[in-house]
Amino acid sequence: MKDLEHEEFKHLRDLICQKIGIFFEDDKKYYLVRRLEYRMRALGYETLLDYYRFLRYDPTGKEFINLFNLLTTNETYFFRNIPQLLTFREEILPSVVARKRENHQYELKVWSAGCSTGEEPYTLAMLLLDMIPDIDHWKIQILGTDINTQVLGRAKEGVYDYRSIREMPPRYALQYFQVKDKKYFIRPKIKEMVNFMIINLVDPDQMKSMQNMDFIFCRNVLIYFSPEACKKVVNYFYDSLNKGGYLFLGHSESLYRITAIFKLAKFKNSLVYMKE
Repeated sequence: MKDLEHEEFKHLRDLICQKIGIFFEDDKKYYLVRRLEYRMRALGYETLLDYYRFLRYDPTGKEFINLFNLLTTNETYFFRNIPQLLTFREEILPSVVARKRENHQYELKVWSAGCSTGEEPYTLAMLLLDMIPDIDHWKIQILGTDINTQVLGRAKEGVYDYRSIREMPPRYALQYFQVKDKKYFIRPKIKEMVNFMIINLVDPDQMKSMQNMDFIFCRNVLIYFSPEACKKVVNYFYDSLNKGGYLFLGHSESLYRITAIFKLAKFKNSLVYMKE
């Protein structure tokens, strides 16, 4: 492949950011190129400019799916960031459930945005089963969304290795998984609680379809986005949440300098954003 010209990189970098919000700084230029080399060879393109032109003017848009699958980061595991999950389980969820009971609103909607291979939404399903004894009388909707079609396929299968369950309390592994040939299979009771779908977090039409959420988990996703994309996505999240709903971000993520529309709520184990 010919030497990469900086302007070619900027054109492609900006197109990617426009489409999915992910932003590559200048020092990530060769990281991006390494990710794209396979697709460029498969399509017969020698320069990044040729590939950029194909992406931009391809009427089908199918190549963007391949591109998104290459570029999104998929590191995740069950019960990631346990202190935050304890806050959800022991402090936030009980109060929201109690409020719903008082108002005779037996419905909860939970959204795992950027769910990757599904560990997060399945974890949340386990916690809801734990904390709502009469859950059969509730309408529970847990949505796992991602832009990467490959990881969503794996999420729907619900089959994991030990690496994915390494932080999981043992009782959950015993209760909610079947083990065979060193593989961990999500039991149907959990699997049936979660629906997976493709959502592009910077697509306004897709985001407007995500309404009446009580909880949104978008952890370790926005760190890859441009500041402009972050602000756009967070505003969409705000519109998606019910009043009194909560937004959970990754432990290194903050809305400082992005927006002040959420209230920062302090709990024993973590900080969480709330829509007042």
